[in-house]
Amino acid sequence: MSHVPTNSLDRALVLLDAIAATPDGLTNIQISREFGIAPSTCTYILSRLEKEGYLVREKSTGKYRIGLKNVILGRTALQVAGFRSVSEPTLYRLAIDTGLAANIAVLQGSRVVLLDRVEGPPFVKAALGESDEDRGAPRSYRGFKSDYLGRDRRDIGSELPIYTTAMGRVLVAHLPEAEVEAFIEHEPPPEKGARLDKLLLELQKVRQQGYCLLSFEPHNESCALAAPIFDASETVKAAVAVSCRRHLPVWKDENALSELVKEAAWEISCRLHYPKFLNASRVHTRNELTAKFASECRAFRRPS
Repeated sequence: MSHVPTNSLDRALVLLDAIAATPDGLTNIQISREFGIAPSTCTYILSRLEKEGYLVREKSTGKYRIGLKNVILGRTALQVAGFRSVSEPTLYRLAIDTGLAANIAVLQGSRVVLLDRVEGPPFVKAALGESDEDRGAPRSYRGFKSDYLGRDRRDIGSELPIYTTAMGRVLVAHLPEAEVEAFIEHEPPPEKGARLDKLLLELQKVRQQGYCLLSFEPHNESCALAAPIFDASETVKAAVAVSCRRHLPVWKDENALSELVKEAAWEISCRLHYPKFLNASRVHTRNELTAKFASECRAFRRPS
C-alpha cells in the first residue's frame, strides 16, 4: 500500500500522478485499495478532478484517465519555458541534415522532460510508406520505423531517464560542480553497484568535450548524441540531441556528428542571448567538415 498525505490537495496530486502513470486507467476501488483511502473520499476527489477536466471517466469500465485540461496546462508551461519557439528552426535543420530525430529537453527537478522533437525525413517517409501500404501500395521503407523509439518515448512531455540518456547526462554534467555529487546522492543511478567515482569521471568528460555520446542504451538499444544549451548567465538550461537506433551508418563519424549537434546547441544558445557565443571569433557558418557530413546524411537512404 502506497503512503499518501492527509491533505486533500496533496492527495489529489498523488492520485493524478498515479493515474497519469497508468495508461489503462484506474477505478475508484483500485485507487482506494492502493492508497488506503476511503472510497467515499476517493469519489469526492476524483469527481472534483473530473468536473474540472483533469480526469475523464469511462462509463463502461468506471476507470479514470488523464483529461485534456492537463494538456492545456502543459502547453502553457511549454510556452513559458520559451525553448520551443527559439529552437524549432534549428531542430528542423538538424533533423534534415542528419536524417535523425532532433530533440530538446530540460532538467525538471530530478526528471528529464522532453520539450520538443522533430523526426528525421527517413522516419516521415517510413510513416507515409506504412500509410500507403494500408491503401494497397508497396512499402519501400519496410522496417525503418522500428529503428526509432516507441511513441511513449517520443511524445512531448515524456519523462526520460537521467543517466541512460545523452541529454540527461549533459544536463547533470553541467550542474554547478558543488551540486553534481549532491544530485547523484539524492538521485543515484539505477544500476546496482554503480561507482560514484566512475560516474563523476564520465560526467567530467562530458563537460570537457562539450557533448555526450551514448552508443548503447540497454532499455531501447538507441544511440544519441547531445550538447548543452546555455542562457545569458552561462547556465545550461537545456540540451539538444539527435537520436535513433544504434546500428545506422550515420553514427560512424562521431566527430562530424558532434560538430553538427554542438552547432545546433550554439544556434539556440545565441537566440537565448548567450554572450560567449556572440563574439566575433565564432563564425556563424558551418566548416567544411560539418557541411560535407550534413550533405552525406541527407543523401543517406536505407535499402528497401
